[in-house]
Amino acid sequence: MDEAASHDDAHVPLLSVVTATYNSAATLRDTLESVRQQTFRDLEHIIVDGGSTDGTIEILKEYGSSIRWISEPDRGIYDAMNKGIAMSSGRWIHLLNSDDFYASNNVLEKIVPLLAPNALNYADLIRLNADGSRVRQSYRFRKWPLYISAFLPHPSLVVSAEQYRTAGLYDSSFRIAADHDLILRLLDRYPANHIEVEMTVMRQSGVSATNLDVSMNEFDRVLRKHNLPSILVVFLTGVRRAWWKLRSA
Repeated sequence: MDEAASHDDAHVPLLSVVTATYNSAATLRDTLESVRQQTFRDLEHIIVDGGSTDGTIEILKEYGSSIRWISEPDRGIYDAMNKGIAMSSGRWIHLLNSDDFYASNNVLEKIVPLLAPNALNYADLIRLNADGSRVRQSYRFRKWPLYISAFLPHPSLVVSAEQYRTAGLYDSSFRIAADHDLILRLLDRYPANHIEVEMTVMRQSGVSATNLDVSMNEFDRVLRKHNLPSILVVFLTGVRRAWWKLRSA
């Protein structure tokens, strides 16, 4: 008997999908529809909005009782994610960003039976470029590259409520690197389980020079938080900065 079939409380979903939003009217409907059209139905969809003023709230109201949502000021996307996790009642939690969507209508039906309770589960990611082209990111797990960059794709990570209780939530003192930090914390406790299914489509956006500086500073903080020697942190941060400059040249 698979896990979904053995889930004995009809009022408690097996999966919680959590979406953080802020002025996301341009893309939010795609996100909501990709959840609503899933063939896997043992789920709830929770939206945590940061106080949008662009029409996001009007879109949420259209979906009525098919979603649960709140709208209030927050301290950034990771604070919103933590709120959504706290609101979740599912055994498993997937964070689906408000400009992302599922790769197919039956992707959750494929993935949920493959989730391993005692592992860090992740699937494949599709990067959608502005010109409409798509690139599949399928990471064959090795831990050491994660000290160079967050190659393991956060948008296709499925984490259990128990794992969040064990490893902790997102460190909201980070602006853009709390996912990298959490992935490393989870991998300190659980082996990786790669599910080779295209799960999430992520719209790509450019990295400004300002965000690049923030990214480098936070990358440095993540490595130090995970007790890498200072000389290695300096070296890896330098490698990462050079890599980003070549990539954006």
